[in-house]
Amino acid sequence: MVDLRIIDENNFIECISLKLTDEQKEFIASNSFSLAEAYAHRNNPVKYYPFGIYNNNKMIGFIMFEYNPFIENDADFDEPIFYISRMMIDINHQGKGYGKEALEKALRFMKSYKQGDVEAIVLSCDKTNERAYKLYESYGFKFTGEIDEDGDNYLRLSL
Repeated sequence: MVDLRIIDENNFIECISLKLTDEQKEFIASNSFSLAEAYAHRNNPVKYYPFGIYNNNKMIGFIMFEYNPFIENDADFDEPIFYISRMMIDINHQGKGYGKEALEKALRFMKSYKQGDVEAIVLSCDKTNERAYKLYESYGFKFTGEIDEDGDNYLRLSL
């Protein structure tokens, strides 16, 4: 059974040691970059949630999402949403259903968020990353018609 644990000073080395296939590396920023991003933006209105994905007390993956609050007169914050910015399973643990379990736990967390009303969960995914794209679609994420600066499709799950 998978559980999510916040990344902190006790487990960040495990997190940055996780590996992807060479092909997968083109789809996602490194865990080191992700943790640096969360740290660098810690004083912004966006709240970052970097989690290790654990199975039997062993970190097998990483997921990071962020809460973007509504801020009046700010086009970047025109609605309260969660944004899933990273999700990966270590190369040695792929194909075992852990990504699906981790996504379920993360969605449950986001849907029960107590800091404010969340209208949607959003993410971006390269259409050629077929396994990830199909996983997100299976949970009801829909293509918004928008594409990000890297050419990835924005997908949205309205709540």
